[in-house]
Amino acid sequence: MNTEELELLSDSKYRNYVAAIDKALKNFEYSSEWADLISALGKLNKVLQNNAKYQVVPKKLTIGKRLAQCLHPALPGGVHRKALETYEIIFKIIGPKRLAKDLFLYSSGLFPLLANAAMSVKPTLLSLYEIYYLPLGKTLKPGLQGLLTGILPGLEEGSEYYERTNTLLEKVAAAVDQSAFYSALWGSLLTSPAVRLPGITYVLAHLNRKLSMEDQLYIIGSDIELMVEAVSTSVQDSSVLVQRSTLDLILFCFPFHMSQATRPDMIRILSAALHVVLRRDMSLNRRLYAWLLGPRSTRHSNPEEHATYYFTTFSKELLVQAMVGILHMNGLGEETTLTQDLKPFRILISLLDKPELGPVILEDVLIEVFRTLYSQCKAELDLQMEPPFSKDHAQLSSKLRENKKTAELIKTANLLFNSFEPYYMWDYVARWFEECCRRTMHARLQTGPGDSESSELQLTNFCLLVDFLLDIVSLVR
Repeated sequence: MNTEELELLSDSKYRNYVAAIDKALKNFEYSSEWADLISALGKLNKVLQNNAKYQVVPKKLTIGKRLAQCLHPALPGGVHRKALETYEIIFKIIGPKRLAKDLFLYSSGLFPLLANAAMSVKPTLLSLYEIYYLPLGKTLKPGLQGLLTGILPGLEEGSEYYERTNTLLEKVAAAVDQSAFYSALWGSLLTSPAVRLPGITYVLAHLNRKLSMEDQLYIIGSDIELMVEAVSTSVQDSSVLVQRSTLDLILFCFPFHMSQATRPDMIRILSAALHVVLRRDMSLNRRLYAWLLGPRSTRHSNPEEHATYYFTTFSKELLVQAMVGILHMNGLGEETTLTQDLKPFRILISLLDKPELGPVILEDVLIEVFRTLYSQCKAELDLQMEPPFSKDHAQLSSKLRENKKTAELIKTANLLFNSFEPYYMWDYVARWFEECCRRTMHARLQTGPGDSESSELQLTNFCLLVDFLLDIVSLVR
């Protein structure tokens, strides 16, 4: 109870008001069906209206709780409409300053309603936001993410309230300032999967495609890390529509040749975006490839040459790092599902179907593919693979293929390896072996004993790796 309420308690009429509120709230405790709730709300409304001269509503915590319960999705629209009447009565009584102070108290019931509301309820709810929330201006900021999460479900294309919801969102953005608005929007997309499609649709509709991202930085919000995380999460959403819209957003907001994001952030987004190839959806793949190969240029007569130049200059290194990062995440020896373990191999298999991408990065990532496969199989079977390589090859191969997880890993890896030219893996392994030998000899001649031992250990580890590959991979076909 605040100071204002304590002072009012000296007024006998206000004390009678408190007693009347208590009595009205008791009716909720005895409600057994939805008609009882409508009756209880009607009695509460009458008490509030009869005492409208007092701007301080007593028992506001309990009232807020009861109103939120009356907006439960399982209840019919009649109860929702009656509860919204109560909200409006309270908002009229307390005024904007007190509403801003008690925003969370009353909003906890309102914000989740629009997604589940009947068509007859939606206009009343939107009116509450328009009449009582918009005037709060910058004081909306503490509850802004919740408000956007509550409004965005109304932004369903083709729906009766699409334009009204869009206008409301634009007015909220103007009221709190654009940067704060978009920060809250990215927070909503990150934490609430249900509003990702309307949220991204809103951003795409309000981008000025005639301007560069640099000229509309307010869309990033106040924290680019939050935007990056929201975009990375959305592009891996279970809905193809969300993924498609997110890729459209990425194409505009994060071009490789002039992105506002840092290199690690670009790798984070790209690592997430690469997972769309697992869906085998051409609409998704086309957008991903367009991002990696760059925008079409009218200055170049040969589009393929331009795409190759763009990829080599701007995208290739980031794609290599993203692919290596995905492989490392699955090769850490931590407990993972089979589906997770197979993803890196399947992503690379899909990329190899695109001649401008997969084959170009293969030289840089294949050694990491070998290491990841080795780490995963070793972790699964707890293999003790030490020199001098005297293990029983037939027994090891049998163990690897008897284990369901390692057998599937080997099968998928072989699908990848079989897509190469027959000579390629032998040649690749030979070149790596030669490089390890060269480094070891150089270390012996140029450095001290400690560095020499480190180089010899790398050579030994590579021999272990090749020994393992000889057990599981058909290098000759």
